[in-house]
Amino acid sequence: MRLMPRQVDHQQRREEISAAVWQVVAASGLEGLTLRAVAAAAHCTTGMVAHYFRDKRALLAHARSLMHVRMAERIDAMPSRSDARDTLYDVAEQALPLDDERTLEAVVWSYFQLSNRHDPELLREHTLSHASWIERLTALARTTYGPGPAAGELKQRIRALVVCLDGLALNAITDPDAYPPELQRSILHTQLDLILERKPHQ
Repeated sequence: MRLMPRQVDHQQRREEISAAVWQVVAASGLEGLTLRAVAAAAHCTTGMVAHYFRDKRALLAHARSLMHVRMAERIDAMPSRSDARDTLYDVAEQALPLDDERTLEAVVWSYFQLSNRHDPELLREHTLSHASWIERLTALARTTYGPGPAAGELKQRIRALVVCLDGLALNAITDPDAYPPELQRSILHTQLDLILERKPHQ
């Protein structure tokens, strides 16, 4: 009896390798990101890594893209809330390192931010994903506000929110004892109250 060759899920294999990229970057930074290190973390050969990704840039690009996809999937899977502000809070909270998965993402994201500065291709991808994040939050804020402020002013407020989220995430992974989860949540509530011009959240 002739055995059929086992089918390989190439998309899954690429995602497994990208997850290994996250592990390597989180443990050793971008300077430690090599095909050999990724192969060891993915429990495969360097030849297999090179088969799916031609170089370090390709590894970074896919790993970063997968990170955004998974965050979007988490958001899309969240149950709907009757209060628009609660929905906005839930979505914004996904950017904070409040559990192991999001902490890993925040650590790797911080390294990715540095890599963008010197690579036009990665910078272009970052610009697109950042704009998409701004648009998602702006649309939610518009639902919360109703008529509210003009589009330009609202987007400026959302950019202030994103800056707060980015800085909060960076400080939380750098000095987690000073920024425990309950403080991160409190700061996010306060920032939303300022943006939405509401009384402090109770």
